[in-house]
Amino acid sequence: MLAYRTPGGDRSGTETAGPISICRRCGVVAPRRGTACDLCAHPLAETRAEIAAPSADTFWVAVRCAFTCNSCKFLAPLDGLDADGAVECGHCGLRQRFDVPSWGDALDFAHAVGDLAGPSPEGRNPHPALWIGSENPHAAVGDTRTFDRTESGVLAIDAAPGQPVCRACTVPLSVSVTGAGAATAWCLRCGDHASFALPDAARTLSAALVAVVADEHRTDRPRARATKTEAGVVALSCPGCGAPLASSGAGERAQTCAFCKAVCFVPTRSLLRVGNETPAPDPWWILFRGASKKRRELEAPTDGAGASVKAALNMLKPGAKVAPIGEEPGVYDAPEAPGIHWPQVGITVLLGSAAVAIGVALYEALG
Repeated sequence: MLAYRTPGGDRSGTETAGPISICRRCGVVAPRRGTACDLCAHPLAETRAEIAAPSADTFWVAVRCAFTCNSCKFLAPLDGLDADGAVECGHCGLRQRFDVPSWGDALDFAHAVGDLAGPSPEGRNPHPALWIGSENPHAAVGDTRTFDRTESGVLAIDAAPGQPVCRACTVPLSVSVTGAGAATAWCLRCGDHASFALPDAARTLSAALVAVVADEHRTDRPRARATKTEAGVVALSCPGCGAPLASSGAGERAQTCAFCKAVCFVPTRSLLRVGNETPAPDPWWILFRGASKKRRELEAPTDGAGASVKAALNMLKPGAKVAPIGEEPGVYDAPEAPGIHWPQVGITVLLGSAAVAIGVALYEALG
């Protein structure tokens, strides 16, 4: 089965990625040697569940993102893929310029974590011949830890493999990609549906980016209106009828209007100034396709003399299938045609007869 479809070659012959262990309450990976979920703190003995990958070449990654505010210098949550060049700090309210290229390295990192995470030393889809387990920087994710972290410019990102789950039922969501950057998620238990879409600018940040599941990208629910009063207090109002909305804390992302009963979404940046609480970054989900840039880097030979060193170090795995010689690095058997090669037989007989004749001639001459 073709496990990865990527430009520059395929991975024919590799097996489909097996199931992964997740915490069914929050969806992030449940480390094999972990005892409590790193995100929700529930005992993994009670919440551990096995799920299959969405397909052979796609997988979900949970991310927690924050950026360093230019004014207050706090890490402000980013609960979506902002690609318009401006962000608003949830602490001080300053709207400021954001370096969009920072997302490039951050997305590559998240892609690599989902692709290379353990507990298998080589991640999701090991190469049939090359061993990269000793060089894999994310092998401990899914084995002893949940998240890996990196910083790209002002952007900090934590990433972990897993599967989006229903917040009410805590069961894995079924997600269908409905178009370029668009997806629909629904819970098979309670029937709750949600639609999400990535803006065009965000979809260009990574060729491996398929879709997201994040409140900031939800398209089937309007956003609450946030207005600042003369006293500097931010008030929330219903986007339908304009009635005031009451919010009691940073955890209330969804609000129901007491008058028209419309349900709307409260952006994270509005929660601090409404409830006087610091909102923690919520994990949101990215669906990636294909082998990560980091995997291709680990499996590719280096230039020049390094290629022979790489080939020598990457020994053939026990039980690996012998493949025809091709462009992909690896260890191959010499090509061999089936059946008897009669020209070779003739040459062997002729050379053997000539050797016997020469031996007889030398014996008679010397005798």
